[in-house]
Amino acid sequence: MVIGATEPEGGSRGYVVEAGGAETLPFYTFEGLNPRPVLALEVYDCVEPLPSFLLESYRDVVSNPVEWARLVDRLEPDLVNLNVRSISPTVLDRSPRDALKTVEAVLQATRRPLMVTGIMDPIHRDDTARNMEFLRLVAETFKGERLLIGPVTPEAFETVAEAALANGHNVLAKTNMDVNQAIRLNELLVEKGLTLERIVVDVTTGALGYGVEYTLSTMERFRIRGLKGDRMARSPLIFFASENLFIRELENGESGMASIYEASSAVAGLMAGADIVSMLHPESLEKVRRFIDEFPWRGG
Repeated sequence: MVIGATEPEGGSRGYVVEAGGAETLPFYTFEGLNPRPVLALEVYDCVEPLPSFLLESYRDVVSNPVEWARLVDRLEPDLVNLNVRSISPTVLDRSPRDALKTVEAVLQATRRPLMVTGIMDPIHRDDTARNMEFLRLVAETFKGERLLIGPVTPEAFETVAEAALANGHNVLAKTNMDVNQAIRLNELLVEKGLTLERIVVDVTTGALGYGVEYTLSTMERFRIRGLKGDRMARSPLIFFASENLFIRELENGESGMASIYEASSAVAGLMAGADIVSMLHPESLEKVRRFIDEFPWRGG
C-alpha cells in the first residue's frame, strides 16, 4: 500500500509511505521481505478531557488541530493520523462539510502523508451516517492526495468505498476481533473495485491486559492466513496503540508511565503483525522508533 501522493503524482505531500507486503512472520527479517513498519502520530480535532499526562506535551495546541499538526510534524512520524470526532452529535455535532475545513488546514500545515479518521467507535444512532457523509466528502474534496480514510465497517462501506475508488484513496476497514469478518469485509470492498493494496485492516484494538489479547490473537491469525496463501488476508494491518492511554489505570498516571504503556502495546501489536502503528504520546513514538531501528528491515 502507498499512502500520500507527491506533486508529480497529483498530490501535495513531501514523500509517500509504503505499508505491508511482508513475506515472513513479524520481525523474521532474516527470512525474506519484511518492510519497516509505519509509525503514525495522532492529532484530534476535538478531545475533552485530554489526560493530564498528555497536557505536558500538547497543552498549547490541544484546542487547535492545525497547530497540533505542526507540532506533530516536528516530531517526524512517518504518517499523521487526523481524527475528526467533532462530527458526532455526542461531541460537537459539527457538520461534515464544515469539518472539511480542518482537513484542508492540516494538509497545508504538514507535507507528511495523511490518514483521516472519523468516529472510530460510533455510539449515537447518527454517528455512522455522519461518518459516511464526512468520509465521502473527504475523498471527493481531496482527490489525488491518496489519503487513508476510514473507518468503514461491514454494515456501512459502500459509499466510502466508491468515493475512495473514484478519487484515488485508501480505505481503513474496521471489524470486531474476528478473522472471518475481516476477510469478508475485504471481499466486499474488492467486489466494489478496490484492490487489497488499498485496504488497511483494523480488527479493533483492545487495551492492555485481557482486551488486547483478543486483538493480538486475531491479528496473528489474519497474518498467518495471508502467509499461507489466503489472498484476502494479504492487506496491511493497523494497530491503534493510543487506545491504551485512556484506560482507568492511567487516570492519575504520570507521563513516563503512560508512554511505557503505549509503547509496550505498540511493540506487542508489531509482533502480532501490524504494518502500521498509530500512537498519541510523543515519547511513545521515540521509544518505538528506537526499538525498530535495531532490526535490518528488508523492502521498506
